Amino acid sequence: WINENKSKITWNFWNRYREYLLYDKNYPENVLTQLDKLTDRTLDGLFNPTIKDGISKYGLVVGQVQSGKTSNYTGLICKAADAGYKLIIVLAGIHNNLRSQTQLRLDEGFLGFDTQHQRAFDQNGIKIGVGRINQTGIAHSLTSSLDNGDFTAGAASSLGINFNTGEPIVAVVKK
Repeated sequence: WINENKSKITWNFWNRYREYLLYDKNYPENVLTQLDKLTDRTLDGLFNPTIKDGISKYGLVVGQVQSGKTSNYTGLICKAADAGYKLIIVLAGIHNNLRSQTQLRLDEGFLGFDTQHQRAFDQNGIKIGVGRINQTGIAHSLTSSLDNGDFTAGAASSLGINFNTGEPIVAVVKK
């Protein structure tokens, strides 16, 4: 479905993440081209989120240390949000520090703000990572990069995030 719809999708999250990797992280152009192809292929294996059907699919990213897992799953999350996915749940490690580390990487590569200080996008908030590039992609988080920032029902209700928003919401939770 991705090839048929690619030209119709506005790639705000993906384009700013790509720009972040190119200019802030000094990724070579050929690596970004490969990342673009790999994330397209993975996204294509998921269902088209604009189709209102009872489809259920799951994915898992596995790889060696320093193998590019973070850039792959962050790129995929950016593209999934651009394609229309509204709730993205990331299963991180089994320990608070691993979950926190994954959240911080998504703060930098997807959200663009520090979830230790805010969970919902705020124009006047502290910008990090992709947020310093541009504000075209707006998303929110149910979790924070604090060690105790995992998802809880109490935290979710106190955030006041409207689940009927048109903007994507991410949650980074322990396995």
